[in-house]
Amino acid sequence: MARPSPATRLPHEILEMIIVHLIYDTHSLLACSLTCYSWYIVTAPHLHHTLISPTNYRWEKTKIPWPKPLPYMYRLGLLPLVKRFQIRKRSYCCIDIFSPKCFNRRTLRYFLALTNVQELGIDYLDISGFMPRIRQYFGHFLPTVRSLSLRAPKGSARQIIYFIALFEHLEDLKLLHDDLNPRLKWEPADDQTLIPSFAPPLRGQLTMTSFKRVRILEDMVVLFGGIRFRHMDLSNVRGTRFLLCACAKTLETLRLYPTDPRGEEPSPNRVQALADNRIAGSSIWDFDLSRNKSLRTLQVTARSIDGALEAGSPDSAASLLTYALSTIKSPVFSEVVVFYRDYDFGFRGPHYTPRWRTPRRMSPNEIAEDASLHGGRFEVLRKMHQVRDFRLVLCADVWDRVGVNSVRMLERAVVAEMAKGGFDNIYSKPMVVYRPRGSRPEISEEGWAKLPLPWASL
Repeated sequence: MARPSPATRLPHEILEMIIVHLIYDTHSLLACSLTCYSWYIVTAPHLHHTLISPTNYRWEKTKIPWPKPLPYMYRLGLLPLVKRFQIRKRSYCCIDIFSPKCFNRRTLRYFLALTNVQELGIDYLDISGFMPRIRQYFGHFLPTVRSLSLRAPKGSARQIIYFIALFEHLEDLKLLHDDLNPRLKWEPADDQTLIPSFAPPLRGQLTMTSFKRVRILEDMVVLFGGIRFRHMDLSNVRGTRFLLCACAKTLETLRLYPTDPRGEEPSPNRVQALADNRIAGSSIWDFDLSRNKSLRTLQVTARSIDGALEAGSPDSAASLLTYALSTIKSPVFSEVVVFYRDYDFGFRGPHYTPRWRTPRRMSPNEIAEDASLHGGRFEVLRKMHQVRDFRLVLCADVWDRVGVNSVRMLERAVVAEMAKGGFDNIYSKPMVVYRPRGSRPEISEEGWAKLPLPWASL
């Protein structure tokens, strides 16, 4: 008789350390979950961490479909393991609005079983349609949700603020795309008697993209007694100056590059200039950081500083960063972080390299072109350093499969620039760091059949 494997007798703490290194590898997690009961117990929370609704449905459907894993996981008692729940919709037509019509007695029972969600994201939420019984649908989220993302919410300013205030422990907030469709511009009249239940802490990160309803921001500050975000990511936002002043005592990190609805940098063919008024929706003068006394870091992307400073345009991304640096009076300000992505290195597709594509090496001509781009970016950063001293951090923010090669290419570019004396006037050598990008396994319409059964039912 074969002896049981020693792997089945490892202490729980060691198992957790092993699994943590595999949380972005779905196939390895599935294999570990079938090893034994103790391995399944450690692996299951990571496999069922994220549940996302489908986005690739047919246009002729008249109802919003719920993800297939929802009833499957409900029957097996796995829904309490979900920590991140997102309802994504690709369009903004009337059938895509998330309203009480999406529920029946059965789907509401599934929805209420999500009792441990910490990150909640909803596209096209019809808040006015859920009033006044909004707690009946979302009350089970209130004690646990720490991060909330709303894309194109429908409702008055006071209703949106009331919904945000339901989550008493809310730290991070995303408000995205409030003006995608003229149909969503209509708002019911504000009910001044609608008073928020709580004043959430709001001490984490604020991400706003293409959001122009300044009234919501102003009322939020008044009703919550102020906002205290430590990190901001603003793109195409009216009221940028108002937000920077409202968080003058708490803001530590400011991201100066446009983002897409998921909080990531858009593809290169969509990125123009950072402060271009057609994209940023604000003037360069709105980024006066003289009042932000706790500011420590400015973050940009390599693509946003591609030789735009020489043109002298007030709308260029590099000019915006230079102006922002000249206004900083924070005594703790120390660094500028430049993020490099996959398409900034030797592995990329025709335009950019998503994580699911097979990367290809650039041709010698493309490598020479990228080398000249590195030199141009360093030249812009040197000119910025004359405005304000800062530590330069070059961060390779790439997927794991190209991470090591990307860091080596970036280090070689720094060494070549130092050999030319490019960094002689900077008080410290630029720091090259590696931040691997990864995504947890997503339980979606396509991958629901791969879910492992609970060990007791095998």
